[in-house]
Amino acid sequence: MKTITFLRHSKSSWEYDVSDINRPLNEFGINKIKKISRSSKDTFSKVDIFFSSPANRALHTCIILANSVKIDLRKVVICNELYTFNMSEVFNFIRQIDDKYSNIVLVGHNPAYTEISNYFSENKILNLPTARWFCLKFDTDSWSKIIGLKPTYYINNINSES
Repeated sequence: MKTITFLRHSKSSWEYDVSDINRPLNEFGINKIKKISRSSKDTFSKVDIFFSSPANRALHTCIILANSVKIDLRKVVICNELYTFNMSEVFNFIRQIDDKYSNIVLVGHNPAYTEISNYFSENKILNLPTARWFCLKFDTDSWSKIIGLKPTYYINNINSES
């Protein structure tokens, strides 16, 4: 069984003249991911590893979440391949994940994450909002096989008041 949670980074700030990859979270985004972390503790507390985009806003989201749920930061891995907005590139990353991990989180970006949610779910969404996640479980022991499978479980916090 493989479990994968996709977490879109929290709300970023546009007030600084920095490149896209260096955009930080704004104060609302920091508070939002702290709140989401508390309300979603069960989803994240048993994760084997967190893979994060190197974008400042994604990595900061991941670290705040890990600290909030008391996850060892050694479980956070920065992956340049996740600094993408393309679903196919995220799928290519997933296919390469070591099968020793059973429960993972990917912290990254739209529109890729909205497209991935729609790929696996019959309940289509227009947009995965910032600091929101969806979790999928698959009846397989290989990450390379999940792309063609129907998940046995799908849950999200899109309508959560967190």
